[in-house]
Parts: sequence; C-alpha cells; structure tokens
Amino acid sequence: MTGRTPDPSTAALLDRAAAHSDHHEGPMRFTEEVPGDFWAIECVDVHKTFGRNQVLRGLNVGIPTGMITIVLGPSGTGKSVLIKHLIGLLFPDRGDVLVHGQSVPNMTLTELLEMRKRFGILFQDGALFGSMSVYDNVAFPLRQHTDFSEGEIREIVMGRLGDVGLAGADQRMPSELSGGMRKRAGFARALVLEPEIVMFDEPDSGLDPVRTALLCQLIEEVHAQHGGTYIVITHDIASARRIAEYIAVLWKGSIVQSGGRDQMLESGNPFVQQFLAGAPVGPLGME
Repeated sequence: MTGRTPDPSTAALLDRAAAHSDHHEGPMRFTEEVPGDFWAIECVDVHKTFGRNQVLRGLNVGIPTGMITIVLGPSGTGKSVLIKHLIGLLFPDRGDVLVHGQSVPNMTLTELLEMRKRFGILFQDGALFGSMSVYDNVAFPLRQHTDFSEGEIREIVMGRLGDVGLAGADQRMPSELSGGMRKRAGFARALVLEPEIVMFDEPDSGLDPVRTALLCQLIEEVHAQHGGTYIVITHDIASARRIAEYIAVLWKGSIVQSGGRDQMLESGNPFVQQFLAGAPVGPLGME
C-alpha cells in the first residue's frame, strides 16, 4: 500500500502553504496563502520550556482539515509535548495554538472541555481500563458525555467495534487481548463520539512490522469511511509512506519542513532526506 496523493486542487493549496512555511521568519499564519478554514489546527511560534530544558522552540505548523497528517520525528524531539498542547493539557510559554481558528490558551475551562470533545485520541498502549470489558471501555465516553439510552449506545459501540474488526471480542477483558487488539479497541473508543479530529500517539509502538502495516491499513480504511482530520505522531517512516497525505518533520522542538506527501518524499532538505531514508550519514546524529 502507498500513501494517497491529494486531488490537484488540494495539492496546489498544500504546495502554496509549504512554500510559505518553509521560508517564514517569526510567527507564521497561513491566511494569505491558504484559506483559514483549510487548517484544522495551527501552531504559531510555540515555545515551551521545563526548567532549563527548552522542548518546543518556535514551532510552526498547520494541520490540514480532513486529511491524514503524519508528524514525524526522532525520539526526544517534543512529539509528546506537542500532543499535550494540541488538546490543551499544556499551554505555550509563548505563541499560540488554534483549533478551528480558536485560541486554545485563551479558552475558558468550559470552552476547553467542549473543544476536547472534538478530539478522539488513541494512546500508545490503547489506555484501556483493565477492570472493564472491551465493550464497556468503548462505551465509556458515550456514558460520560451523552444522554443516549443503552440501546443506542450498544448500536454505536458494536458499529465501531465492527469497524476495527473486534465485533466478536466485545466481552473480552484487556488482559486477554494482544497488543494490536488493544490498539484497535482504543481506536474504536476514540471514534465513538464522532470526533472531528483523531490523534494517534505512536500507534505503531510495540507492534511488529506486519501488525504495524495492518494498523495503518485500518487507519486509512476508517478515515476513508468516516472522514475527519487524522494526526499520527510517530517516528516510523514506513507508516508515513503508507498512509500520509501531509507530512511534518519535527526536530529539536521545531518543524524542519512540512508539505504534501510527494513533496516531502522528494525534499532536498538534508535532515528530511536523511530521516526519511533512515540513513546514518547526515545532520541527525546520536545526540
């Protein structure tokens, strides 16, 4: 399987946005180059420091609406901190994070809680409740955030479990599942509230290459069926090649380059070339 290339009109917008982002100085906004509603999320000159450790260093990136975006980067480059900024678990020391044009750091608590309902999140290990069955894990967000009857909840839960190939595992406990099955159950739970944005935190972590490929195929199929903005945070180059429509490369707390899949795979940037090729020679070392 190879990654999908956006249609010509979308590709043209991505090329314009990438050309703008690759040559910006200071805070970046995309409004002059690309319509504002093209971006589901924008990070504008985001800085974050913990003690003496500067994690995010003027990070600028736009996440296109309705696409599968891969945020690639080596370990320790700020991927997890970026995730927490996108959903308002952390706020920047400087800069801004906008979700559908709304500033996350400037939201009230009520607005922030409502904004988070737009997100579905698949954590590295699935983050299932060990004392609940697969069914109850997937039903949990619906019971917490909706007034649906148990009949309505059952219809939604079984539909989502069917989407991820777990319809026959609804009464199993997390301890009875393989790592790949736990991730699929977490994926089903991330989808039950029909989020506008689904975020995957290192979904390939702990999986062998075959199961990683199968999970990528599942992500692509579910996205094609349900739509939405998907953000996959990973260091796995093969995953990016399989499913990415848009790629942003993160290194030492800032985005080195971002753009449409084909443009990034043909990038002349030395770091991007080295990272996507998995080559030992280049600006990325062992530090």
